[in-house]
Amino acid sequence: DDGIRKDGLSWLGISWLMLSDIVGTSVLTLNGVAARLGFVLTVLFICGLFPMAVYTSVLMSRTRTILENLGVKEPLGTMGQVAAAAFQSERAGSIVTLVVYGYTALGQASYMLVLGTTLQQLFYSMPLCLPLAVLLSVLVLLVPTFGLRRLKDSVALCFFNSMLILAVIVIALVRLGMNRPDCKHTHLFEPGLSFLVGLGAATNVVYSFSGQWMYFELIDTMAEPKDFPKAFLVSGPFMLVTYLAVALLGYWFGAGKMNLINGMPHGPILQAVALLLFMHVVIVYLIKSVVLIRYMHGRCCPNQVEHRSCRSYMQHGGWGLFLLTFSLLVSNMVPFFSQLLGIIGGIFAGPISFLFPIAFFLLAKGREEASEENYLDREESIELSVDMDRPDEDAKLSYTESSSSSASSRPNFAWRGLPAWEKLVLFITVIFILATMVFGVTEEILQVIELWGQFGAPFDCHRLRAPTHACG
Repeated sequence: DDGIRKDGLSWLGISWLMLSDIVGTSVLTLNGVAARLGFVLTVLFICGLFPMAVYTSVLMSRTRTILENLGVKEPLGTMGQVAAAAFQSERAGSIVTLVVYGYTALGQASYMLVLGTTLQQLFYSMPLCLPLAVLLSVLVLLVPTFGLRRLKDSVALCFFNSMLILAVIVIALVRLGMNRPDCKHTHLFEPGLSFLVGLGAATNVVYSFSGQWMYFELIDTMAEPKDFPKAFLVSGPFMLVTYLAVALLGYWFGAGKMNLINGMPHGPILQAVALLLFMHVVIVYLIKSVVLIRYMHGRCCPNQVEHRSCRSYMQHGGWGLFLLTFSLLVSNMVPFFSQLLGIIGGIFAGPISFLFPIAFFLLAKGREEASEENYLDREESIELSVDMDRPDEDAKLSYTESSSSSASSRPNFAWRGLPAWEKLVLFITVIFILATMVFGVTEEILQVIELWGQFGAPFDCHRLRAPTHACG
């Protein structure tokens, strides 16, 4: 079949699945990134991280192809499975799986925070505290969380969800543009900009380009997996234009340093946008919760995952309730959306979406290079054994020793075979992501502490604040 699955998705369908996950609530923080950096660094970070994200995504496709060509028989449909194959260690696969699902669970908590704030915006005339608004969101999700056990891949649903967030962005930008402040509030480089502030803002951009955790799953569902890079022909321009529009126009229109919706004046338009955003986040939360709950349910009671008995539903729902409770707690501990995404992006999204794919590729490529060199060594050993009338066993021993020696230096095999431009891209990517992990996360944590003192500690009321404004 040449790797072609008749029931698989096309690269165009995959592009909409990608957009549904990547272009989500995180895009609403990019105007705040611009307000902290100014025009120049905002454009540099967005336009610089975009090719890095595409490059690491292509590395994932190349890694899968290499492992298949090496004869790996195990499934390669998740990041954990690919890690196990690349490291040749089930423990490595389990660790990566745990990190990926932990990251996804924290993403669910960020969605819960958005649901709570959108309810506050829907009922902005009422003194609705954030913990109560989040609790109401939990109640809205409770029944479908218990009942929803499996989601078929639906390109139509993902397209609809992408249109929802696009509508939110367009309406918000138009409304903000109607009230652009007259004062001077935009700069090429924001006054007070520092190294920490810059990397702190960069963590939000990193999060916005972090969909790689699910790309192996997407590749696994394709009719022709080798066509995966073509998905960026649609998703790439959509992401880049949307991110730049929100960042630069939101900054220009004076949305302030918080997220785009918080900059809108209270009124019917804000309520309409909040309703659309609420619908979008409910759909995303339920889709991702099915994946997470099935994983936790499978680890706990693997024999019950596919059953439809009362016991199985209660187990599934129990894990769903655990996830909802976790999301409620985290969203109230860090009730500031941009900073919460920055922390998640710096600690988890950067390594998962950029460092893990690079490590998997170097290991797989190293195995490929070592395999080719071992084959040449084996041929040479056989020729020598024939010429010197050596026994076959000696030739086999020579090959075995060569193979062992090559296996100990696989990353070196991969690195020396890469072109200079690719080495440079890998080096810059690794250094930048490591910097955001250390310095960027530090800045976001310092901001959270400052905001706790300014607006209230975790689990305080945190009522809906007046719209942020660039001129105060």
